[in-house]
Amino acid sequence: MPISVAHIVEALSSIGGSGHLDEIVAKVVEIAPRPHPEDPGASIRARIQERCRGARSFKGGVDLFESVFGVDQRKGVWRLKSDPLAPGNHDSLLDGAEADIEAEEGRATLRIHLRRERSRKLIEAFKASLTNFSCEACGQDMEAVYGELGAGYIEAHHKVPVALIEEGEKTRLSDLAALCANCHRIIHRNGLMSVEALTAHIDRRPPRYAFAAEPEGARWAPSIPEGED
Repeated sequence: MPISVAHIVEALSSIGGSGHLDEIVAKVVEIAPRPHPEDPGASIRARIQERCRGARSFKGGVDLFESVFGVDQRKGVWRLKSDPLAPGNHDSLLDGAEADIEAEEGRATLRIHLRRERSRKLIEAFKASLTNFSCEACGQDMEAVYGELGAGYIEAHHKVPVALIEEGEKTRLSDLAALCANCHRIIHRNGLMSVEALTAHIDRRPPRYAFAAEPEGARWAPSIPEGED
């Protein structure tokens, strides 16, 4: 499974928002599911530079990372952009209406909100179009689990990652999938796998509870009080 930019964002957030490449690699390897690339450091460096406007290999789109001492200095210290909501940074790397990243810096807490406010109406329209709120991957309905507390709860997942949507490209309701929170996070944790791939994985899993085979025609017999036969 390839290491994604989302894994790097999570790793940097967990170590305070900045760190040397070696430290970032160690944290990403801890977070990202196996198997890892043969050279995870090279893979992570490439992903960072693809999302760093100051790097020659910048691919456009979301500008998430910057070199603390300047790319040309080659000191390998990177950090998350100080203002991810600045022009050009409005697309959240994580799908959904909003996502929070927290990291401690000394005694203060840095709280960065990555929002896609322009997609709020789309998300609301998508949920309003649903005839049921079962997860498209696992089939679970939160109302069946939590009763009225879970009634109508579902998350909207972009089948095409938001970071890969070209500027000006329209997102349709058919481009979204209804997922429970667990399946949504599992998809993001595993390199943004497809909903279909997760469904197939779940279907291949053995039943949670094993049932002993019963002889054909078996039926329950009433209990007999002690001393009677």
